[in-house]
Amino acid sequence: MSTITERPATVDVITYEVVRNRLTAIVAQQSAVLKNVSGSPLVTEANDCNTGVYLSTGEVVAMGPHNLFHSGSMETVVNHIIADCTDTMGINDGDAFITNDPYKGALHMPDVTMIEPVFHDGVRIGWVGTCAHVLDIGGMTPSSWSPAAREIYQEGLILPPTKIIEGGKTRHDVWNLILAASRLPANLGLDLKAMIAANNHAKHGMLRLVERYGTDTVTTVMTTMLDRSESQVRERLLTIPDGITRARTYFDHNGHEATLARVEVELRKDGDRLVFDYANTAEQLPGFFNCTMSGLRGGVFSSILPVLAHDIPWNSGVMRAIEVTAPEGTIVNARHPAPCGAATTGATSVVQSTAGAALSTLVSAHDELRSEARAVTTGGLMIFHIAGRNQYGEPYGGAMTEVLAGGAGATVNHNGVDYRGPNEILTGQFNNVEGEESVFPLLYLYRSANTDGGGAGRNHGGVSVSSSFTLHDTDVLHGVMAGHSMSMPNSLGIHGGMPGSTHQVAIIRGGDRTDYTGSPGEIHLAAGDVVDWSFHGGGGWGDPLDADPAMVLGDITAGRVSPESAAQLYKVVAVDGTVAAEETAALRGRERARRRLWAQDNTFGARHLELGDGVRRLGDHLVLAHDGVSPVYACDCGNVLAPASENWKAYAGHSRLSADELGPKVRLHPGLRADGYACPGCGTMLAVEVRADADEPLRDIELTGC
Repeated sequence: MSTITERPATVDVITYEVVRNRLTAIVAQQSAVLKNVSGSPLVTEANDCNTGVYLSTGEVVAMGPHNLFHSGSMETVVNHIIADCTDTMGINDGDAFITNDPYKGALHMPDVTMIEPVFHDGVRIGWVGTCAHVLDIGGMTPSSWSPAAREIYQEGLILPPTKIIEGGKTRHDVWNLILAASRLPANLGLDLKAMIAANNHAKHGMLRLVERYGTDTVTTVMTTMLDRSESQVRERLLTIPDGITRARTYFDHNGHEATLARVEVELRKDGDRLVFDYANTAEQLPGFFNCTMSGLRGGVFSSILPVLAHDIPWNSGVMRAIEVTAPEGTIVNARHPAPCGAATTGATSVVQSTAGAALSTLVSAHDELRSEARAVTTGGLMIFHIAGRNQYGEPYGGAMTEVLAGGAGATVNHNGVDYRGPNEILTGQFNNVEGEESVFPLLYLYRSANTDGGGAGRNHGGVSVSSSFTLHDTDVLHGVMAGHSMSMPNSLGIHGGMPGSTHQVAIIRGGDRTDYTGSPGEIHLAAGDVVDWSFHGGGGWGDPLDADPAMVLGDITAGRVSPESAAQLYKVVAVDGTVAAEETAALRGRERARRRLWAQDNTFGARHLELGDGVRRLGDHLVLAHDGVSPVYACDCGNVLAPASENWKAYAGHSRLSADELGPKVRLHPGLRADGYACPGCGTMLAVEVRADADEPLRDIELTGC
């Protein structure tokens, strides 16, 4: 059977819009079917899934409104199916293929993908596909999150591209093999049926569209959708200055023990092209936080969409202007058979954070796109998958969904959204207390806002959830609690903003309290044990001393900021529900004076410029100007900082900051340091950087042609 290889004739604009919107609607309905049939609360509640329609070559045409990581990896999945199956088992009408192999396009093994080709008159015109996080696919521990794993074979049943439906009939040998590997076969079976049902719905929708408008028209619309998105992205890139930006963060745990491992991206912007280069990233970890190339692409894809393509249709056309590269054998492009069971909450999440930070730094130099830049949202997830016998005496397994309730990063115009959750899950939500207690043998002691969790700034990051619970109507509970960034504030701020809170996890047994500074891993709880935890807040935007005191007072009243943090981080004094204006002004004046005394490694002369036309704003206060001889970095107070050809941080006032100066709920790994960089003229905080002691300060921006 053949495939579409040439583009048919053009389509009039009205027909184009009708078919384009119908394809989008088909995918939305496909998502509804998946969620209505699935047996996984991670699908039905948390929306850790996605759906889509693809070209015959595998490129994404339309994608569901859920997990962007999945959408970013689906093109890779289809490419592997085409490569592995065309000349072996064949790709025919009525077939469906399943895979969960991270080295064949999946993100990690619990993310099971099912893809079905769409044929019309013997010609493959496209594909439909679904991806869903299932509750258990085998492996060393219930949930298929295996902290002890040192190779992928220990993490569960590996499914390379495999034909699960042939000629419209289910291959029960394959079906039974998959379910036999799971501790929760009933739930897994529902998930597989949900994927089949969703794909069938989308396939029939596409065929009805073809019957009405013809193959040529539908395939022309599909290819044109990608071409238009590509064209719009390239046009937008041409308006952004060329140059290089960088972002860096660290893993504070390798899956087995506390360590430090760097993830760094260099973003090169040249004309209508972006290159995300992770060459300076550390070698792959021995534990399960690595990701493969599919996770790397998914992380970059999810980071560029809301910033660069916020008003452009999302599909593979967006990625045609983007190159993503990393050496094989690194954390973000692991070499087989490295474990990657926690890829989505590990390396892929960190890729998204660093790629998003570098891109936000770049577009901050663009007057219109600056409003789309943002500090880091929920820099890491803390997963908690539990299993055992529930209050009804039945075996159970599932993930607690409140781990998705992290804070969003702040923007130039707004505070970060509270409880936003991971940036990649557009429709993310978490179960209410009663919902959790109805399906799990747990009793909540409280759930509340994680006060002081959002990174301080002119606009602060969103706060996350804080909660506490104990076992109820059960004697034991098996859990896998895993997450990096317990001692590394990965929700980094931007333009002088502070990072959001790190994860805080404590388990109280009897009178003993254990506070974790690294990933807890596999744990066992008994009756009477109490878990007390909170998650990443969002990063802040801009100098906290620029925050409106009335806004800070409102946050104190709302429980987002404590009075102590208001005084320490924002230098705002609140007395009896009002701002003490004189004391606040005095505190802020003294803090700015203190910063003006910070050490400088180099000086560029005590010069002051009258900033007029031709100044390019890079952030809240940092600007690129011209002193009459050459381009220079300056503060918008007029104080000249450094030549544009060098790292401006080497000339700014700088001081080492303690974890408490970052925020009361921020921990720092012993191998890390935090530095503040301020204008020596006015004392404004221009940047806050967290780095390993052995690493040099990051040159975060260097623009060309300015």
